[in-house]
Amino acid sequence: MFALDAEDDLVLVRNAIVVPPPTEGRGRQQASGVLTPEGVMVENSISWSNSREAVNSAPDMPEDDSLEALGGSWMFGGIIYGHFGHFIVETFARAWALSELRDQVEGVIFTPKQVSGNIDNMLKALRPLMDSLGLDLPVRCVLAPTVVENLHVPRQGVGMGDLTTGSRKFREFVNANAGAGIAADGPERIYISRSLLPPQRGGLVGESMLEAYLAEEGYEMFHPQKHPAAVQIAQYKAARDVITVDCSPLHMLAYVGNAAQRTAILTRRSMDFSPSFVRQLEAFKGITAFEVNTLVQDWVPGRAMRPGRGSFGEMDFPRTWKALRDRGMIKGDVPWPALTDEQREADLARINELHGTTFHPLTENLERQKQRTAVPLPE
Repeated sequence: MFALDAEDDLVLVRNAIVVPPPTEGRGRQQASGVLTPEGVMVENSISWSNSREAVNSAPDMPEDDSLEALGGSWMFGGIIYGHFGHFIVETFARAWALSELRDQVEGVIFTPKQVSGNIDNMLKALRPLMDSLGLDLPVRCVLAPTVVENLHVPRQGVGMGDLTTGSRKFREFVNANAGAGIAADGPERIYISRSLLPPQRGGLVGESMLEAYLAEEGYEMFHPQKHPAAVQIAQYKAARDVITVDCSPLHMLAYVGNAAQRTAILTRRSMDFSPSFVRQLEAFKGITAFEVNTLVQDWVPGRAMRPGRGSFGEMDFPRTWKALRDRGMIKGDVPWPALTDEQREADLARINELHGTTFHPLTENLERQKQRTAVPLPE
């Protein structure tokens, strides 16, 4: 089991061997990381999704003739992800060590999730985000086993699930560096919307109706994927009231927000994500955060058997109105009406067309599976 705060959270390995995942490797769990010259896995190079689930495992010792060489002193950054949420929580997790190493290293070395795709383009696209968060040194991604003359290997400082509160050193680094020099700018009341996301990104059924109700309450619709990192940070600094679903932008809000903010997190899928966001917002900035769980149905693509990143949640509008009103996030006296069958079907038709598939109720899929696997009793 992994703990965020521990002794030996930063070790120096001379002639360290950085091993990327195998070229044919696929999936989230891969054999990669940092080995000592003797082939022993450096514990700090293990990345964790949560305190019980490691993302990488010890790779085999590479053959000598396959090794590349890199001189100088570097910092190991872990696994680099192109996905915003995984980057800001997992790739960024070792940046805290720059507080101690910034003037001692030439840059930060990452291993890829997979040795495929255009890594250079990904690094270029992530550069503004890294700079905005304080990871402003040169970075490189190792695509072949490489011996590094001097490699500082920090312990992971934050993660998903029960690791979202971060270590003390990680919180201190974030509070001192994330968004430093970026002034607050933007409306005070925002709804972080998913209505303009591309296919394969889930959201809420009837989200356009929710946006209309919130607009009447003075909320501006904010689409973070339409703005560079600096603009996102400026907006999250300026906001006083934030309403959103359980989603990756909440990590950024936790890093750059402030204790005067209130945040309502609408549950969009029957997964236990909101509590970890609440803990993170409170731990980093003292933000008043709470979950609004009025979910009545998961709508999943095809015959999926669980909700996920691409599923859509149907919430109870009257109960959502009451929960937000009780917490002072809205003031209207007229409850929001429930979705009609016509409204639901119309929005599902739009979602089906956008994603090129048919979304079904999760409860229907589970019942179908139950019936298929039922074993008839003997007569």
